Amino acid sequence: MANGWLGLNTALSGLRTSQQMLDITAHNIANVSTPGYSRQRAHIMASPPFSYPAFNRSGLPGQLGTGVMVSSIDRIRDIYLDQQINQQQGLTGYWTARSDVLATAEAAFPEPSNTGLGNELSKFWSSWEDLSANPSSSAARMAVLTQASSLAARFNRDSGQLSTQIAGVDSQVRGTIADINDYASQIAALNKQIQGIEISGDHANDLKDQRDQLVQQLNELVPTQSVAQKDGSITLLIGGTALVDHETARAISAVDNAAGHAVADWPGNDPVDVSGGKLKAYLETRDTTLVGYQNSLNQLAQQIAEQVNTAHQAGVDQTGAPGLALFTFAPGNAAPTIAVNAAIGNDPSKVVVAATAGAPGDTSIASRIADLANSATFGTGTQTPTDAYASFVGQIGADAKQATEMEGNGSLVLTELDNRRSSISGVSLDEEATDVIRFQQAYQASAKVITTINEMLDTLINRMI
Repeated sequence: MANGWLGLNTALSGLRTSQQMLDITAHNIANVSTPGYSRQRAHIMASPPFSYPAFNRSGLPGQLGTGVMVSSIDRIRDIYLDQQINQQQGLTGYWTARSDVLATAEAAFPEPSNTGLGNELSKFWSSWEDLSANPSSSAARMAVLTQASSLAARFNRDSGQLSTQIAGVDSQVRGTIADINDYASQIAALNKQIQGIEISGDHANDLKDQRDQLVQQLNELVPTQSVAQKDGSITLLIGGTALVDHETARAISAVDNAAGHAVADWPGNDPVDVSGGKLKAYLETRDTTLVGYQNSLNQLAQQIAEQVNTAHQAGVDQTGAPGLALFTFAPGNAAPTIAVNAAIGNDPSKVVVAATAGAPGDTSIASRIADLANSATFGTGTQTPTDAYASFVGQIGADAKQATEMEGNGSLVLTELDNRRSSISGVSLDEEATDVIRFQQAYQASAKVITTINEMLDTLINRMI
């Protein structure tokens, strides 16, 4: 027949299990505010029963239970939801980075403004109108040179701001690549620790939470595909190439392209297939969007310089000498190089007003240049210079607005996904508090059983005569 020692061991298993359940609950409560933490739950099961030999069963109906045991401690996660969050993290990261860059570009062209390029263009054309009305005025001629110099300086400044921003984004590319490599190294190190723990049959729950948090942060920079391995590690792929494989991380290199800008290459100069995230946003915005703005600004500066020069060289200056080009510039790179012709300098007598010498009332050249303000031969060839510049600024504004709206939409989706994950994996203090009471009562009940069995054994051993 069964003896009291079996009952003591059974009650002891209840004590131990209740204590473990309380420990797990305490761990959950302690990590209620820990980023990326997944609540943990113990799976409990009846421990293997005790079977009496057939000749000594003494009429027992079957096996005797030996109590309870914790079979595993698991974290509560939804793998499919994690995948959705990682994908959305890459999309949101892309638009966040693009929005940040384009907001700076938009700030470089504050229009309408009293100090922007649009105002400088207006004052430049107005100076030619004033000169055509006062052809003999040295002050009017000097005003033309002053406004021409201011216009050129504004083109130089705006182009310089774009170049500075491109250099800044290039630094962001290099920094992002370094961050990717850092995350990869940390994930590989965690893979190694997790392998060592799970090979013994345990679950490395907290380390997996840390790893998942790093993977999510990595996906904000560059999208990856995660493949779970049987040993508890994961393999992270970028475009089919392993960035992390078990405990090995493969470093990405920041290599200069023909323009001197950083691109991402695998060892051996094999380009990384960057399909999204902040890295793609920086690369695309630097090499396509900002360079496109530079090209548009260069085109406008060159068209203005060429058409003004053509008209200016068609007449004669105040001394009767053939007119010189008013502006000099480097073809294809006009915005940063445009300047008033050094051969003219600050000499108002070299400003051309008339088409022919000895015709005091001839202001045809000044009028012709002033009329360029309304000439639909700029930009795409169908715009006035003011319209071409407005189109340029409008494009920057539209791009910035799109990026801001997409960032906002992506953030809303990511917040919704995070809320769904929190409802599954997050710690509920109310639920944990209820568990504390439940496990406490179970512990007390097991302790009461031990006390009762102890009293029974005391009666059996010490009080029977």
